[in-house]
Amino acid sequence: MNEVYMDMAIEIANGGSGFVNPDPLVGAIVVKEGRIIGQGYYKAYGCEKAEIDAIKNSVESTKDGELFINIEPELSIEDKSYIDFILNSGIKKIYLGMENPKSGFKGQMRKILSHLGIEVVYNILKEKCEELNEIYTHYVNKGTPYVFTKWAMTLDGKLASRTGDSKWISSEKSLEFVHYLRQRVAAIMVGENTVKVDNPLLTTRLKGITISNPLRVIVSKYGDIPLDSNVLKVDDNVKTLIVASTKIDEKKEKEIISTGAEILKIEEVDGKLPFKEIVKLLGEKNIDSLYIEGGSSLLASAFESGIVNKVYVAIAPKIIGGQNAVTPVGGLGIEKMNDAIRLKKVSHEIVGDDVIFKGYIAE
Repeated sequence: MNEVYMDMAIEIANGGSGFVNPDPLVGAIVVKEGRIIGQGYYKAYGCEKAEIDAIKNSVESTKDGELFINIEPELSIEDKSYIDFILNSGIKKIYLGMENPKSGFKGQMRKILSHLGIEVVYNILKEKCEELNEIYTHYVNKGTPYVFTKWAMTLDGKLASRTGDSKWISSEKSLEFVHYLRQRVAAIMVGENTVKVDNPLLTTRLKGITISNPLRVIVSKYGDIPLDSNVLKVDDNVKTLIVASTKIDEKKEKEIISTGAEILKIEEVDGKLPFKEIVKLLGEKNIDSLYIEGGSSLLASAFESGIVNKVYVAIAPKIIGGQNAVTPVGGLGIEKMNDAIRLKKVSHEIVGDDVIFKGYIAE
């Protein structure tokens, strides 16, 4: 049953998607005599810890109860109020899904609480817990955003017809999946051509939950995007960052800033905006995750620079043909199949009429 309770903690933790970054997603379950008596999750950055929320929400005394948390909390011997709270709750055993990857906190809960009579057990559903917080682990270890890409294509590998029509390749359920990805991340990125052709909103549109819109990051070397574009409609809930060259025209820069968007200027390297520098600077802005949605030239640059960690691909059961129809990843491409970018830990699921593949870039 330990795995069942931990799975529930993982599910509850997802309630914090889009609101806790750059902290981890955390859920907690309190169990007593085989009954769930309390649950809670980390709701937003700086809010109350999930386990405290779960204990406070318990419907009966937590004395001699067990606590399930999907990731080890940040705990030090100086956190006396937290330690006292756990001791006073009467919890006798704590199950953790994974260790905290942060230096100074890894394994500390067991070291501190075991001396106080509370047993701490690690690695319940470890792999699943690690996947839930792969963004957090990467950001803690690297200081740069965890980067993933997602595109939808036809069975014959096309993003759009020869005329550029792409609405919609994916099924309704598959499109909904995209919005859950947007809800999870701190930032979403497209290139200027996608803005010109599709005029996307790049917002999260889901029913039944509180929405969090990712920062919209638009790569536009010289700010060549229409000022009436949807991505330049900025308010308190929707922000935009334009990544541009230091050579951007001053007038164009002022026009973009007047819309409420920000501009991040980067030195060109061989006429391009270097992706590694982009993600480095985004990391310095506390952006822990980046979802690159397209287009094909931007995806090619991302893969060529080696900054992509994870790939999602939705394949729709449609064939459209066309020698000149757009494919997902542009650029020059490789010469030899041995040089192909390889994915590992590949899995798939059927969502609506589509098959969505997921895989990690092999290092």
